[in-house]
Amino acid sequence: MKNIKSFWTSLESNKKNPSDLKKINKINSDLFIKKIKSKNQLFIKKMIAGLYAGEVYIIKNAISKQYINKLKLNLVDYSKKNNSSFYKMLEKCPNYWIRQDEKLKKKYSFMAIRDSYYFFRWNKEDFKIWKNFDNIWGCIKLLGGLKHNEFKKNTPKNIVVDRVQVVRYPKMTGRTEPHVHDPIHQRLIIGVYMSKMGKDFSSGGSYLFKKNKKINGETHIDIGDVGIFYATLKHGVDPVRIEKKIQIKNELTKGRWWCGLYSPESDYAVDRHTSSPIK
Repeated sequence: MKNIKSFWTSLESNKKNPSDLKKINKINSDLFIKKIKSKNQLFIKKMIAGLYAGEVYIIKNAISKQYINKLKLNLVDYSKKNNSSFYKMLEKCPNYWIRQDEKLKKKYSFMAIRDSYYFFRWNKEDFKIWKNFDNIWGCIKLLGGLKHNEFKKNTPKNIVVDRVQVVRYPKMTGRTEPHVHDPIHQRLIIGVYMSKMGKDFSSGGSYLFKKNKKINGETHIDIGDVGIFYATLKHGVDPVRIEKKIQIKNELTKGRWWCGLYSPESDYAVDRHTSSPIK
């Protein structure tokens, strides 16, 4: 949407990119989707202004809880049947999963210890990921000044591609260091929340910063919510703890799960724009 893109450009040319959290807002997914698809300019511009000021939006009940719980079980099974591996984002890159442990933590743009499952549009649809994520993803792309189907037909040779990354953080050790993203292709960071603090884990998880103080966002989150914020907000993940009093319904999927809907540059890009740690 041209007028949305120009509104973003006007804000970005006159103000400094946000780094600290201002506040956390919540909105029902049905209302959000309705307002975006109807191109409600007042709603959209107010939301954009808030996001660029450092606000986070939690879009409630955006993804089916039943689907997410099933997806977690499917991915546990997938990692049992397939070895941890790594592939560059080049033509015909397959879907894969990798265990980013202590040995690999410094080989990425920022330090992270986690299991990551990567999925690309050009491969076989194994877990109905695109069917379940594309409606909300397309609306957030519109909000971010893109077309609702931006990058959908791209393959690595087109430089920017859509990628789904499902992450599982191991108990006690799983974490990411504070980092930011480059907003050049994707202004809004999109996270699908797949775990609930108090039910799946006791403490830890995602945080942002407000006046150099960590602000944990997990208390606002339910399974199936989608969070969005401007790419330059500082954020990270603290080690997850699971106390004995937490009664896990399924031991196979315990801990913290999260999913990122992202459109990164492929490995054909020269001097790739990637995430970067906070110095």
